[in-house]
Amino acid sequence: MRTVVILFICFAFSGFSQSQSYWVSFTDKSNSQFSVAQPSEFLSQRCIERHAISGIPILLNDLPVNSVYIDSILISGNFQLLQASKWFNAIALSTADTVALNTILNYSFVSGITKVKTLKQESLSNKFENIPSVKNEINLTNIPHYPYGHSYNQLALHGANKMQDLGFRGQGMHIAVIDAGFFRANELVALEDVFNSGRILSTHDFVSGGESVYEDHQHGAMVLSVIAGSIEGEFKGSAPLASFHLLRSEDAGTETLLEEYNWIAAAEYADSAGVDIINTSLGYTTFDDTLQNHTYLDLDGNTTIIAKAADIAASKGILLCVSAGNSGASPWKYISTPADADSVLTIAAVDSNGTYAFFSSVGPASDGDIKPNVASVGWNTYLISPFTGEVMQGNGTSFSAPMMTGMVACLWQALPDKSNIEIMRLIEESSNQYNSPDSLLGFGIPNMFKAYSDESGVIYSNPVENLIEDVFPNPASDLVNVIFISKINQGIVYRLYSEKGELILSKSEVVLQGKNQLKLSQLNTISAGNYIIEIEDEEGKKSIAKIVII
Repeated sequence: MRTVVILFICFAFSGFSQSQSYWVSFTDKSNSQFSVAQPSEFLSQRCIERHAISGIPILLNDLPVNSVYIDSILISGNFQLLQASKWFNAIALSTADTVALNTILNYSFVSGITKVKTLKQESLSNKFENIPSVKNEINLTNIPHYPYGHSYNQLALHGANKMQDLGFRGQGMHIAVIDAGFFRANELVALEDVFNSGRILSTHDFVSGGESVYEDHQHGAMVLSVIAGSIEGEFKGSAPLASFHLLRSEDAGTETLLEEYNWIAAAEYADSAGVDIINTSLGYTTFDDTLQNHTYLDLDGNTTIIAKAADIAASKGILLCVSAGNSGASPWKYISTPADADSVLTIAAVDSNGTYAFFSSVGPASDGDIKPNVASVGWNTYLISPFTGEVMQGNGTSFSAPMMTGMVACLWQALPDKSNIEIMRLIEESSNQYNSPDSLLGFGIPNMFKAYSDESGVIYSNPVENLIEDVFPNPASDLVNVIFISKINQGIVYRLYSEKGELILSKSEVVLQGKNQLKLSQLNTISAGNYIIEIEDEEGKKSIAKIVII
């Protein structure tokens, strides 16, 4: 199958790395900033008085762990500090970065590393009572980070999950997706709500004519799913409640300059339709007829016809999110057009950890303008397969652009008085390398919540208690979902009791901070009636909900 230049798509399937916890012991407390002679600098007055009354001297093990040692560990890898023990002169940390873990073992001030906890279900059983297997038929599974599921990391990298938690999910924002076709998009369960709620505002095929766009290339369907897809508890797009115009301008079987003109027609259509944002995961450098090829010098933002059109669209108040291209590892290496246009937001690709994707095209534009502008997740991006309807992963700036498009929609929804250029500037200013842009990621990785918070003063708080937020469906016949909010990553015990107090099920599970979707299935193996769901956290505190099984 031939793919469009810059629509290169490579799919990867991968599992999730498992963080584990370790105890890292230090050799000494040398060069500490504290002294046993001045305990008030690290102990409360009440503690000091207790020592005095009891005749207990202040000792070396009362001194805090050397902060230099801790900082040296934390900057050496992807570590999360859990605890610090002054008495044992050690820290507990969580990581999946085993390479870095082996590195710190060689540090002169590290005396040893011991694994203290593995986040696997079986390791949690000893923390609580011996759990009976009363009804083996009933199955308990957990999908963390409800309702985002697999897409959590690619949203959280940008603080976009926080924007959606605040209710900004693209409502009222109109997006034009200009692409090569939207094969089976109208048949996908993950896009069902977009169609059923009337949020597909129009479709048009600028290649073959007519209004239908669902028989051609699958690429646009995948792009659309990145923005608008929704599978409860498993996947959320970057703007799942936005509205769309689906426009086909690209003929995937050819590569000609005509397609730039098709794109212009689509952009003008979108302008006339009053869209807020245009997503285009298309780009052009070389053609079937080599005489039509662009050179790097052409990519100055003002030479190619499509770049000129993109700037005009921007001058109309439309914000354009454009893929940088996938030529970073090729001899060409540079961005394509219209990614070079002066007034568009050109999007490079990173993975969900923020690592630069080797294939992502580089800048600058040939006139020296900073391109790409920013970066989003285009490496192992979660999206929906048009063929199976299931969550899958794909690579390409074709996916980092719609990731950004949806997040732009949510930010703009939250700050409706801003212009397209002002929104672009806020996004750039929120990025992690705004003060030192480069040719790979431009200003870097934006933080959408920071951009919103800096303008609005709104702050975001993590959960402060564990509780059952929701149980659905209720009544249930075979499957019930329990939404459990956890204030930390922890092990819990999930119990199901009959109305008379008989223990029907007791299982351990691992939950992550935030919302978790605990799915209890095969309930048709037990009698109909009233039941109690109980969740006990690591502190022994219990949350309870009632469920009716029919």
